[in-house]
Amino acid sequence: MEPTEVRIPRTALHALAAAISVQTVASRTWSDGIDWFYPLGTWKEPHLKVALMPGGDEVWMRMSTDRASTVVWTIEQWLDFAGRLPGATPPSS
Repeated sequence: MEPTEVRIPRTALHALAAAISVQTVASRTWSDGIDWFYPLGTWKEPHLKVALMPGGDEVWMRMSTDRASTVVWTIEQWLDFAGRLPGATPPSS
């Protein structure tokens, strides 16, 4: 998969950050077998989805309004982002 640019509205990113920080995310498994996680209660509005790839070394992100474009972060980039969320706990080594 070729990484592309996905424009993420601030409200979608803030909703995801809040959902992760209080552990209120939901998931759906697509036909390709990938589990996509998103803020609980946002399915009917534009939202950011994230998926941890098998092996745990990449996180994929995409907007619900643009499923054809995906941003790929390394797990280190994701942990750095997630570690700055309100109420985040440091990752275990």
